[in-house]
Amino acid sequence: MGLGLAICQYASSEDVDTNLDRIRNAVGSLDADLYLFPELFVTRYGSGRFDAKNAEEIISGIAKERDVAIATGIPVRDGDRLFNSLALFLPDRTVRYDKLYLANFAPYNEDVFTPGKAPVMAEWKGIRIGLEVCYDVMFPELHRHYAKNGAHLILVSSASAEKSRFAMETIVPARSLENTVYTAFCNNIGEGPAGPFFGGSALFTPLGQKPEQLGNYEGVLLANIEEETIAEARSIRHHLDDLREDIDWS
Repeated sequence: MGLGLAICQYASSEDVDTNLDRIRNAVGSLDADLYLFPELFVTRYGSGRFDAKNAEEIISGIAKERDVAIATGIPVRDGDRLFNSLALFLPDRTVRYDKLYLANFAPYNEDVFTPGKAPVMAEWKGIRIGLEVCYDVMFPELHRHYAKNGAHLILVSSASAEKSRFAMETIVPARSLENTVYTAFCNNIGEGPAGPFFGGSALFTPLGQKPEQLGNYEGVLLANIEEETIAEARSIRHHLDDLREDIDWS
C-alpha cells in the first residue's frame, strides 16, 4: 500500500500545449497516485513567457478524470502580481503554493515574481504533503514547519542549474534526514538561463538516502511513500521528539 509517486523529469517547451500533452500522456501511461513535474514546467523556466493560458483548468480536469494528484510548476497571475507557484491539482480541488524565497542572485533572476507569504500543506491518499520550490529548500525552517505539522512527504519542484548541483545534492538529503520525512526532488533538464539544468531528480527517504537518482536526461522515477518507513526512521532518529521549545535564542 502507500502512495504511488511518479517524479517526472521532463524537459519543458515554450509551447504550453506541448507541456500539457506531456502531463496528460504521463498520467495516461504511468501507474501512480501523484505525479510531480519541475519548476515552471507549464511555461518553461526562463522563457520569459508567463501566459499559462487555460492550463489550470485542463490539468484540474485530468486530475479529476483520472482520480490522481498532479503537482507542477506554473506561473500564476493575481491582479498585477505574478507568482512562481507549485500547484497541486487534486480530483476535487487545487492547492497552490507560491515560492517564498525567490532566487535573485547570479546566475538566477526571478525579480518579475512576487514572493509568497505562507507554507502550504495538503493531504492525498492519507499522506500529508508539504510544498516547496527550488531555493526554498535552502531555508531549513520550511521543511521543519511541515514536519512539525505532520507532513510525510515534501515536494520540491526545481530549476537548478549545474552550478547549483553541489548545493542541492548536499542540502536536500539533509532536509529529509533532519526532519525524518520523504523529500521528492524534481528538477528541470536541458538548457536554461543559467546554463544547463543538472537533472538529478530523486526521492530521498526519511533517513536521507536515495535508492535511485536520475541523471541529466528525461526519465521518471516511480516509488511508494510508506508511513511505516517514516515510523521506522523516527524510531532510529529522534530529531522531532527531541525538539525543545524552551530555549532562549535571544
